[in-house]
Amino acid sequence: MNNWQLSFLSPVDLTDHLRKPYLNFDNRDKSVSKLIFDEYANLIWVGDSYGKVSSYDATYAVYTRYTSHIGSGPVKDLLSHIDGVLSLSEDSLHFSSRRGVTRLNLTSANIGQFSGLTAACFASPQQNLVFCGGSNTASGLLTVDLHKGGLCSELDYTSKIKLLESDNKVVAIGKQTGSVDILDINSNRVVRTFPGHSSTITGMDLRDYNLVTVGKSKRFNTLSSDPFVNVYDLRMMSQLAPVAFSQPSAFRGTEMGGADFVHLHPVLPTVMTVASTSGGFDFVDLANPSVRSQYCHPCQNISEFVLSPNGDYLAFLEDEKIINLWSRTNGMTGFSNSSTTLEFPDFPDEAQTDSPRTVDDMTFPLSSVGMPYYNEKLLSAWSHSIFRSDGTLPRKVEYSLSGGKQYRPRSIAPTTVTSKFSLLPYNRSKYGPRNISRPYRSLRERRKKLLVSDEDGTDKAELMRYKSNNEFEVPPAYSKLQMIYGKYGVEDFDFKAFNTTAFSGLESDIDNCYTNAVLQLYKFVPELYNFTIDSLRGEDFDQTSLLAQIGYLYDMMQTANGIICRSSNFQEAMASIPEAVEHNLITDSIADFTLSTKLADMKINGGSVQSERGELLQQSTPSVPQRFNDFLLGRLVSEEVERKINTTQSIALEELFGIQIETETRSLSTCGSRERNFEIVSTLAINSPARNNGKYSQKKLTNQTVLPFIESSMNRFSQVQVMCERCHSYETVECEKAVRNLPPLLSLNLSLTQEEWSIAKLVKNWLVPEFYATISKNRPILKVHATDLKTSKAIFRYDLNGYVARICDDFSEPHLVTYVKVYDTNAKVFKWYMFNDFLVTEIEEQEALNINHWWKTPEILIYSDVEELQKPFITVLKSKLDKSILYRDFFSNARREQVKREYKLLSQAEVPKCGSLVAIDAEFVMLSSEKLEINYKGQKTLVKPKKTALARVSVLRGDDGENFGVPFIDDYIENKNHIENYLTRFSGIEPGDLDPATSCKSLVPRQVAYRKIWLLLQLGCVFVGHGLQNDFRNINIHVPLNQIRDTALYFLQGKRYLALRYLAYALLDIDVQSGNHDSIEDAYTALMLYRKYRELQERGHFEQVLTKLYEDGRACGFRAPDLKAV
Repeated sequence: MNNWQLSFLSPVDLTDHLRKPYLNFDNRDKSVSKLIFDEYANLIWVGDSYGKVSSYDATYAVYTRYTSHIGSGPVKDLLSHIDGVLSLSEDSLHFSSRRGVTRLNLTSANIGQFSGLTAACFASPQQNLVFCGGSNTASGLLTVDLHKGGLCSELDYTSKIKLLESDNKVVAIGKQTGSVDILDINSNRVVRTFPGHSSTITGMDLRDYNLVTVGKSKRFNTLSSDPFVNVYDLRMMSQLAPVAFSQPSAFRGTEMGGADFVHLHPVLPTVMTVASTSGGFDFVDLANPSVRSQYCHPCQNISEFVLSPNGDYLAFLEDEKIINLWSRTNGMTGFSNSSTTLEFPDFPDEAQTDSPRTVDDMTFPLSSVGMPYYNEKLLSAWSHSIFRSDGTLPRKVEYSLSGGKQYRPRSIAPTTVTSKFSLLPYNRSKYGPRNISRPYRSLRERRKKLLVSDEDGTDKAELMRYKSNNEFEVPPAYSKLQMIYGKYGVEDFDFKAFNTTAFSGLESDIDNCYTNAVLQLYKFVPELYNFTIDSLRGEDFDQTSLLAQIGYLYDMMQTANGIICRSSNFQEAMASIPEAVEHNLITDSIADFTLSTKLADMKINGGSVQSERGELLQQSTPSVPQRFNDFLLGRLVSEEVERKINTTQSIALEELFGIQIETETRSLSTCGSRERNFEIVSTLAINSPARNNGKYSQKKLTNQTVLPFIESSMNRFSQVQVMCERCHSYETVECEKAVRNLPPLLSLNLSLTQEEWSIAKLVKNWLVPEFYATISKNRPILKVHATDLKTSKAIFRYDLNGYVARICDDFSEPHLVTYVKVYDTNAKVFKWYMFNDFLVTEIEEQEALNINHWWKTPEILIYSDVEELQKPFITVLKSKLDKSILYRDFFSNARREQVKREYKLLSQAEVPKCGSLVAIDAEFVMLSSEKLEINYKGQKTLVKPKKTALARVSVLRGDDGENFGVPFIDDYIENKNHIENYLTRFSGIEPGDLDPATSCKSLVPRQVAYRKIWLLLQLGCVFVGHGLQNDFRNINIHVPLNQIRDTALYFLQGKRYLALRYLAYALLDIDVQSGNHDSIEDAYTALMLYRKYRELQERGHFEQVLTKLYEDGRACGFRAPDLKAV
């Protein structure tokens, strides 16, 4: 180890920043307390007595400086991390990036054991675990997880710790008493103790099973440095012969020649360097201690002696503030062999610049411009969960946050509280550690992954992942999905990548898309599904009928066999119901702000909300999905009652969902009034036992599953103050609500408060997959095991059929997903599936029933009788369908004499058969324009397509015969909504054509036209048309590919679709669409093109003709004569 020489750089005072004018009068020690080399960058890190951390490059220029420890305590230890640097004080651990941005800061307020810390080292090769120890024996040896941001484990260690060194296999613990303990990292046990030094240990290093230590011993009541270095072989767990430290000749005979510092060479495993505080240092070969190189640093005293990671630099700290370097040659330029490129620092220097700098100066980092000091927290320091990212609109405040309890300081009387704002504690389980920046998530890249089909499927596979990588992450499969539209609209979207099952998902670009989750839930309830499908046998043209719309939707989803569907017709029917508007169900957000406003207007008394009538309201109110659940089942039951009003048939849905509730009210005053009422409801609100009955108010919810919540909600008891109708005075009334039956299906709305959910999420298996129930003493009893029911009455088993859960993350608005259990008839087992709009995937039962995630909260549960759950799903019985609408008219305006008929109704002799050809074309009007997103470059991205409505549909006979090409359906669709654009040029629809008051067209309700097309589909007709995919999607019907003959696809070469008018001109030599479009003309043209296609195929000329079509089209721009564009 020759050729070492003193650096030519001038020494630098590392405490110059502590000599600011405002620090001159605090009478505190201003010194450097720790110095290390950076193992991953060309930097020297320095910690001082004020808790500040500074970094310098090879020329001693300041790179960055920041305060790492609050309270101005000295920095005790520094560790170089691949992502930054860790600093340790007596009561805190700070982790920051190299440019000075805080990544993690833990103090004694976070970890109570942080006290008297003196040393730290890494506990794993990944550098995610850190050992911390010190002089406080009550704290022991602590392990901190940098990823989770908290205490990982605590080892009971009763000795005072001075130094810690690790080689990722074992940890060497240097005690203040001078001895050394060897700790096995895997077992967390002390496997060996070495005597070491008689008084204390001052230096230690561990590398490749070699451990070296230096220390002090008492001589004549004074501590003197030992003149030797202790060497240990950790493979044999034995101490080797000590190595003497030889002083330079200038110091021989003095008392300052002992060994105070020791380091093992990072490159040469058998070489160590030893130094004393007097400046002398040696390079010693452990294999041959007689071979050594001696040097002397010219100084009075050194307080730190550090060897660089590549072994080419030595740093000396003189008088606790001045740094000097030694190097092997003048050509060495770096401290590490793998230095990373440095970014602009956060605060490189606190000094003012000599002259003004411009913003265009690329050599000057703008982050170096200082800011004034503030006592309050700046908005820029707030958590990212409040401000999601730069440039985005603020997220709406969750109702759960606005409905919390008011915070009241203990020292202030209740009557003096005037604040109306709710303060809630920071939810670390939801938002993660404070001030931790998460990886940037690009919306642009996410949309690209959604739109483009990657070759190996890795992007889509990651988006389908439903398991969390850590406790804070929301898996990609649970994120709020957005449909991305490309050049050809929704056709570019890769739906198949999000669903490989046989069950269809639902599009998310419709109004009230939150209803998708509830609709999916009931689709897999066999009895409800079969009832809705069976209801399609008869006609129901009521525009507000949800029963018919659900039947059509479920039939479409069943026949689609995994292909995505839409529920737009259902949404249109629901929007026309006044009760849906009254209950605020027509919304795109599931955050209920209307209810929170109403609650804020009410008087708050002791934590319970009380209205003017004295009715006691629960602290948790039904959410939007839960109110929709109540509305949907209630509506379906009422529609069934209307259908069977003149019959003796029983109400099937009421028998399935009907919960009989007996309400008894008793007056406790002298009035002694008593009243008893009965009602049947379809859903039951589930509250906590404490809110259902006052006697459970002191009972803890820990370790309780959902069963006590359900059972207590079936037997509620409360006391309220009401006005007596007899004596006209306020009195206390007892109110008891009890369920008197157990229906086959239990639809449960979970109405728990945030505090109750926080406890429930800690309970393992809170959501039970099955339970047993009976009626005992006129009230329901629920148990997990049938043997726990001590009764001779009938016992029913209920299985969890599925549930709807609310998903909340910090990247998008809250949304819903559905879990359902489906019986696989082939495998004879039940399987769980998760539906997130158009994303459908099979998941494990354990994952489906796990509600412990902070981001998942169940909203609606369906428990089904086990016999009901295994019933088969029926299909439409075509022989029993009422098909009379195909042979008669049904007009909205009831003015038949003014209708201009352009069609001829089918006769009974023309009953469509399986395989019958029918030509179809539909026209649409625009209700609202598309929504675009324009970036800073002016590029437009379609966020939400225009909203259209069916305006006209024409169906022609396609089979050979005298009526070939004659229309038998030509319906204009009644529309009372606002129409933004009639698109007359392309639809042929003019203002007034769709208004029942003014139209002279064959105007029919949408339900009539839809049933006609649906009946033709059920009868097996084959549809001929041009561009049918878009027509069927907007009509909201799924037609199997074997029943479609699309001329736009037949005459397609590459990706360029040919217009109907160009094909008619080139193949049929006719001119169509010369004026406004006409659906009868377009359907007939498509029918003729299909005939031409079959003719060319039979002759074998099709490919030749198709090639010529495109060659001629390129020459004329694919335009027919006298047209500007096709």
